[in-house]
Amino acid sequence: MSANQARAIAATEEWFRLLVESVKDYAIFILDTNGHVTTWNTGAERIKGYTAAEIVGKHFSTFYPQEDVAAGKCERELEVAAREGRFEDEDWRVRKDGSRFWANVVITPLWSQAGDLIGFAKVTRDLSERRQAEENLRALAAAEHAASAEKSRIHQFQERFLAILGHDLLSPLASIDIGASILRMQSDDPVIVQVADRMRASSLRMARMVEQILDFTRTRLGGGLALAVAPMDLREALTPIVNEVRMAHPSATVQLRCPELRGAWDRDRLQQVFSNLIGNALVHGDPAKPVTVTAGSDAHRVWVDVHNEGPHIPQELHSALFTPFRGSQRESNSPKTAGLGLGLYISNEVVLGHGGQIEIRSNAAEGTTFRVALPREAVGS
Repeated sequence: MSANQARAIAATEEWFRLLVESVKDYAIFILDTNGHVTTWNTGAERIKGYTAAEIVGKHFSTFYPQEDVAAGKCERELEVAAREGRFEDEDWRVRKDGSRFWANVVITPLWSQAGDLIGFAKVTRDLSERRQAEENLRALAAAEHAASAEKSRIHQFQERFLAILGHDLLSPLASIDIGASILRMQSDDPVIVQVADRMRASSLRMARMVEQILDFTRTRLGGGLALAVAPMDLREALTPIVNEVRMAHPSATVQLRCPELRGAWDRDRLQQVFSNLIGNALVHGDPAKPVTVTAGSDAHRVWVDVHNEGPHIPQELHSALFTPFRGSQRESNSPKTAGLGLGLYISNEVVLGHGGQIEIRSNAAEGTTFRVALPREAVGS
């Protein structure tokens, strides 16, 4: 080897040494064949806490927990590195002050030109922050999962409780209704008659609320709303509902325009839908203007429009109208109709069960229209 080549090699080795010593984020050092530290860089001092004077000449087991040392982990790591050309591991390591840190360790064997093992290069990286972040994410995910499971459990308990409560309330309400009817028939006293009528009206209103609770729990507990689909004329279902609403609101005007429209639907359920929509239109519309109920059809479907004039429903509220227990412009804002806020939700579930949909058009100039669109035959009929 010439003098120039020797100087070049020496310069290269010096540059490499300076590079290794300047690295602060990695502990980079050399072990002899028995595992004793022979070099030490700035990164090793920063991560492990030892100065070069304190650690050079000591065995690298100094950095391992006592249980790992006792189990022979250090010897196995050197054996694997020498046999396979590389060893890598992530596990706990120990600093000078006794604290532990999570480390990524890579051990590489060093061979002479003659093929003899002369030592090992060891690179250690402190991954404590990454591990802590991962543990925090796992803990957060576990907490969110537990919270979600608890919320689901409470939600199911509430809905089952409502179902049981609703069912158990129907019997006493029926008794109140029957008692009020008997009282009314057997008395000529106008005060008693008035009280009996109020009792019947209240019991019927409570019965409707209980039925809404039962319908709600059926939909939320997966049972769905049962439909008794049969051939019928939609006009024959709409007419008695409109007449009932007219009797309940004698000062209001309700106009019905409906030709004969035959199909296969659940008559009772659709009457429940139209009773709710027409009642809401009367309560929230302009009392000086009529509520119109208009039906039409084409070859594949029929529709019924319930229209009122008055304050319109802002577009941003449309998506929330059919949410259960939510007050809206269409429900629960008037003392006349104060209730559970389930009417529109159940109406929508009934229409969806038929394979149809409820559409809303509302603006200040034209008022509000709820359109119930149904296929000629209910889905699954």
